[in-house]
Amino acid sequence: MENRPMIRVGKRNNIYQRVMVLKTNRYKRNDYQEFFVEGVHNIRLALKYGWQVKHWIAKEGTLSSWAREMLGTVETEGNYCFSDELMREITERTDGSELTAVFKMRRQTVEPAENPFIILFDRPSRKGNLGTILRSADAFGCDGVIVTGHGVDIYDPEVLSASMGSFFAVKTERLDSNREIEERLRNLKARFPDLSLVATTETGSVSIRDYDFTKPTVLLLGNEADGLSRFYLDISDASVRIPMVGEATSFNVANAASIFMYEAFTQRRGAIVS
Repeated sequence: MENRPMIRVGKRNNIYQRVMVLKTNRYKRNDYQEFFVEGVHNIRLALKYGWQVKHWIAKEGTLSSWAREMLGTVETEGNYCFSDELMREITERTDGSELTAVFKMRRQTVEPAENPFIILFDRPSRKGNLGTILRSADAFGCDGVIVTGHGVDIYDPEVLSASMGSFFAVKTERLDSNREIEERLRNLKARFPDLSLVATTETGSVSIRDYDFTKPTVLLLGNEADGLSRFYLDISDASVRIPMVGEATSFNVANAASIFMYEAFTQRRGAIVS
């Protein structure tokens, strides 16, 4: 397949403004059902897991063999060539990325085949935490992440960056209302009758090492500032804590989530995997 013709963009025209708004405005991303991706690793993983590119955005000048291959082999609806100045503005890098992309959103549902281990993160308020949790979920083989309530946008570039590309490998489902959440959890319980909803709290009644994570589990994570809401505490089947010494009274939610995921991972594997 031959390279598609490139539309050169040297001014802050409508094309430039649309790309910029996809990077900076969650509401426009949702309206257009598109999002901005940069970084070779992120792009490679997005393509590996079947995400669809709408537009390539290349920098003026000589491109690497990888960038030329992407432009020449990946089907799109049209491609753009940005001037060095505009590429630096879009990527916020002094050298500018040589190739970025606009990808199409897709609806995802966490549908485990058997013995699920699912993360539910309520109202995340920090992009880095959500991205880190997605990265850990990928590393420890979780079935997916459900994000609930009004929180950071899962398609925000900072979330994608913090996930180190794991966003594209881990199914991430968005639920907004308590009604949707109750229905989703009810359906999971119908499929997996012994499914447990496990609240993570500083004062949990069970220590992490004493809890059985080998059975079907939804791990409930609370908002960074407020913790788990009463809604989740009321529907949970157990509350589990991480024992601590010293002056620290709590973990960062991403750190705590990673500890819980690792404990579940090792229990399910039967031994620590080196």
